[in-house]
Amino acid sequence: MAIKKLNIGIIGSTGSVGRTSLKIFKEYKGKFNIELLVCDQNLKEVTRQIKTYSPKYVFINNANVYDCIKLIKFKKKVIFFNNFLYFQKKFKSKLDKVILGVPGLVGLKFAFFFIKNSKEILVANKESLVCGASILLKKAKANNCKITSIDSEHFCINQLIKDKNLNDIDSVFLTASGGPFLNQKQKTYLKASIKKVTNHPQWNMGSKISVDSATMCNKIFELIEAHVLFDIPTDKLKIKIHEQSLIHSAVVFKNGLVHMIMHDTTMTIPIRNSIFENKFYNQSGNLFKSKNNIQLNFNETKLSKYKILKTGYKVLNMGHASWILFNVINDNLVEKFLGKKIFFYEIVKNLIEIFNQKKIEAYCRKTKVNTIADIDKVISYGNLIVDRL
Repeated sequence: MAIKKLNIGIIGSTGSVGRTSLKIFKEYKGKFNIELLVCDQNLKEVTRQIKTYSPKYVFINNANVYDCIKLIKFKKKVIFFNNFLYFQKKFKSKLDKVILGVPGLVGLKFAFFFIKNSKEILVANKESLVCGASILLKKAKANNCKITSIDSEHFCINQLIKDKNLNDIDSVFLTASGGPFLNQKQKTYLKASIKKVTNHPQWNMGSKISVDSATMCNKIFELIEAHVLFDIPTDKLKIKIHEQSLIHSAVVFKNGLVHMIMHDTTMTIPIRNSIFENKFYNQSGNLFKSKNNIQLNFNETKLSKYKILKTGYKVLNMGHASWILFNVINDNLVEKFLGKKIFFYEIVKNLIEIFNQKKIEAYCRKTKVNTIADIDKVISYGNLIVDRL
């Protein structure tokens, strides 16, 4: 009797999370069927993926790539999409698992769509949890769709606190590598090039998340995610600099014990264990089994160096509207930097100046976000703020 394969969708298939996920599914091709690929502009890579995995559906966000790929003949029929509204009407599959690995706000609309069209969403896209927050989680619960974070920090936090009483926890630490400029004076990288900013010392990531790592904005998003996912009080959430990036999270309990999880600097481990619900036993490449010396250093996050963190903690405590606004404005500023329209230092400078404005703070505190329409309104306001810069 043939084993029924699980139907899989990869949102952001040509990015680092997407490619890593596809390699894992390829190892177990007898158990999984790649039903959907979603990508943006890497024509060569998505063409290779279609030939390798034979998906039924492919969504191409980039119009030029969409036009080119429709001219290519594939062995099996592929249904291509370029318009999201049309995709929503015509996509008919019920997926077992969706990997949400696309960066930016585009991930949010796919998250809300697949809550109704999948059994589980494995989320690497920070923006969907930061902006969707409790609305996303409530809709997921109503549709019996499980939401699992495959960010290494939140994957580890989940392992550390499940079956634990939150009242027994003193604090939860998310670790940060410190980015490419950890040991440099601030004046040396204010106008750093895109190449230098995206040259992460430990992780191989896409441009957007690499910039967020260099500014430390990614840690602000991760603090918000931890609060949203696990209902951890904001005053218990902390950041610790850990240059080696081997310890991904740590939980300090009131009884004096500190629990940590260590794993290699690869997304393969949280993705693979999330796919198989920790029932995975291949230990090849385990860093603790190696003969190399392992050094672990932990340092305080200096607000004088990472000035955005003071603003970040303020945003964390102002509520849902501020999370969306911070996300939207940061996305826009990173896009401007990658488009060589602003210098690196202007990302943080603008974020701090905007969130120091009393009218912005008043807007964030008074604006209630209860529906998807409310989210869209805050997103529009955030775009308007950036347009006026």
